[in-house]
Amino acid sequence: MTSRPDGREVTVKVALAGAVDTGKLAILRAIAARHGYATVKEHAVGSARVHRVQWTEPTFLSDGRRLNVSVHSLTGRVDYNASEELLLRGADGVVFVVDVDPARFQESWDSLLQLDRNTRRNGYNFRSIALALQYHRIDRHPGFDPVRLDERLGVPPGLIPRFVSTEGEPDGEGLAFDAVLERIREKL
Repeated sequence: MTSRPDGREVTVKVALAGAVDTGKLAILRAIAARHGYATVKEHAVGSARVHRVQWTEPTFLSDGRRLNVSVHSLTGRVDYNASEELLLRGADGVVFVVDVDPARFQESWDSLLQLDRNTRRNGYNFRSIALALQYHRIDRHPGFDPVRLDERLGVPPGLIPRFVSTEGEPDGEGLAFDAVLERIREKL
């Protein structure tokens, strides 16, 4: 969280994290589309791509400040852990995206462990940062049971808000992102 010296604006950062090819870019584009004038910008960091979208919320916070939101995601092959550490550095919230394909479970598990290590390295833990899980592409797996995946990932019930989305509606009506942003607002 950063504030302008005059205290009239505050900027928050949300990271979309998860294994490679989990649909993070589609989710980021859907978030940008919900904020009509926001566009996704792309930058290269080695073989990985950093995607970012920024906007100013149209309504003021309860204390009269403006809220600037910046959402970042990595796509492509991430050769070095430092890339994800930079993604998380200064983040006020994280939406962790999991592709529910059973064949991708190990990648999701490894990515979740890496997220845990990186958040701790940056002085966070899952209780101190606004965090939500987004189980993505559930339409590809009829009979998908989010409770079973929670258990496999070791996510205690009620600790971390969890949402589901489909390939056709990648941000699940924005529920995961909106939950993280709301928790950040509460802390402001």
